[in-house]
Amino acid sequence: MQTLSAEEKQGLVDLINEVHGYDLTFDKFSDAVRGLFDDIPGFEAIPPSKATRYVNQLWSQYHG
Repeated sequence: MQTLSAEEKQGLVDLINEVHGYDLTFDKFSDAVRGLFDDIPGFEAIPPSKATRYVNQLWSQYHG
């Protein structure tokens, strides 16, 4: 199943901050998140609409 807990979402945001910094554009951030999905079992084939929802949620945490 392709779900992430609140802690897992925060962990992804923290990882992106560590690797890429705090000033990514939305497009660069989206690329980084989608790249991480390739490394998470079950997420390598996540439907695009679900991936987009996660990217938007994570962007809010990253940028907010």
